[in-house]
Amino acid sequence: MRHQLTAYQQRRLDAAFARADRAAALKKQEGRCKYCLCELTAKTVTRDHVRPRSPGGSDQRNNIVAACGRCNRLKGSISVERFMRLITDPRPGEPVVYRLIWMDRRINQALVRLHRNLMRRAR
Repeated sequence: MRHQLTAYQQRRLDAAFARADRAAALKKQEGRCKYCLCELTAKTVTRDHVRPRSPGGSDQRNNIVAACGRCNRLKGSISVERFMRLITDPRPGEPVVYRLIWMDRRINQALVRLHRNLMRRAR
């Protein structure tokens, strides 16, 4: 006998899996956004699909990364390669928001390096 879930039960189950995916991605990325490298918490993390669902991406964990809300909204359904190019090599004429993420990313990279150096010296 198969048990059929109600719509409410299915939504709750989907939400539980989404929370688990976000938590796993956050841990894997050491609490930082995959794109701009800003620090994330369990409340600020969002799930981003590396290969967007609209062109056929899946909800599998290997297709999910932790991202801040800003990066997730901006990436939308474009490919991760194109988005990474936009935020690591912004060009004149492209929306200024990509240059802002580029600056944030550079600052966050420097902070990560500084933190690692301080931790090494503390040992």
